[in-house]
Amino acid sequence: MLADILTRYKAGLSLAFTVLFSLSGLIWQSNLLSRTANQAVEVLDFFTATFNSLGNGFSNFVDSYRSYSALKSERDLLREKLKDSQDIHIRYLRLMDENNRLRQLMALPQTAELPIEQAEVISQDPDNWFRTIIISKGSLHGIEPYMPVLAYQVVRTTDKEGKEHESMVQGVIGKVIQVNRRSSRILPILDLNSRLGVQVKKTGHWALLVGQSPNSENPQLEYLSLGVFLNPGDEIITSGGDGIFPKGLPVGIVGNRIERLGSYQRADVIPVIDFKRLDFVMVVKKPLSADLLKFPPLSPENIVDPPLPTSTAKETVSITPQLEKTTTVANPAPKESTP
Repeated sequence: MLADILTRYKAGLSLAFTVLFSLSGLIWQSNLLSRTANQAVEVLDFFTATFNSLGNGFSNFVDSYRSYSALKSERDLLREKLKDSQDIHIRYLRLMDENNRLRQLMALPQTAELPIEQAEVISQDPDNWFRTIIISKGSLHGIEPYMPVLAYQVVRTTDKEGKEHESMVQGVIGKVIQVNRRSSRILPILDLNSRLGVQVKKTGHWALLVGQSPNSENPQLEYLSLGVFLNPGDEIITSGGDGIFPKGLPVGIVGNRIERLGSYQRADVIPVIDFKRLDFVMVVKKPLSADLLKFPPLSPENIVDPPLPTSTAKETVSITPQLEKTTTVANPAPKESTP
């Protein structure tokens, strides 16, 4: 059957074969196929390069992210090490400062020839209504109630040339009001319940130092005579009249506010010691002599009339004979004159 078809369309098939062969020759001679293949290769190269670029970019992104993570971890680690180093440096500076203060305190002489007990401030609440201070020594160390408490501090001053100088100052802190075995409570001169007998150093006049906390950081000098010419900067010292504090201890200086009220004066006092920088204190082991100021209540049993002076009795005895002699001499005279 195929042979019949080829025989019937022999001429047409020959013509079609001839045309196709001719076209193939022409296409091959004009490099159309090769150019088409080259264009196809270029397109494939473009897509290949594009995919390679995307792959390389993604790979670089992954590598960059890994590097960023590693750098971030290293940065965080270095930050922690730097913070630890700063904390160590701060602790080192604090220990150096504390060591210098302790060396200075150990080199100080005894106060008023009385033994002292150095203690560290454990806690201090400046916002509390009752502004007390807790120290690290108690009855085991010989501390008793009503013992005076002092402190030394380094004060930095600047002269006219701008140079800074350091000096050690001593000042009154307060008195012990409560004692435990290993700790004690101090009532500072800033507290509202504090009362301290003081003197104006330049004149010797007595006054009363009254705490004002929490209303004010500075205590007040009260009941000072109007006859005292008080000026800012005048030194205030302890009077020693309360039986607790030795006489002559520095307390503070007079501030700028001085008032005249009725028959006395009132003034602000700036303490010598900065209570905000208080780290160590010294408890003066002074026995309480306030018992000498305590008197028993008045009663008929303990009230005795004072005896008369002996000189008055002698005068009476000596005068009586004279009166008797005068009487005996005067009586005979009228009898003789009567006859």
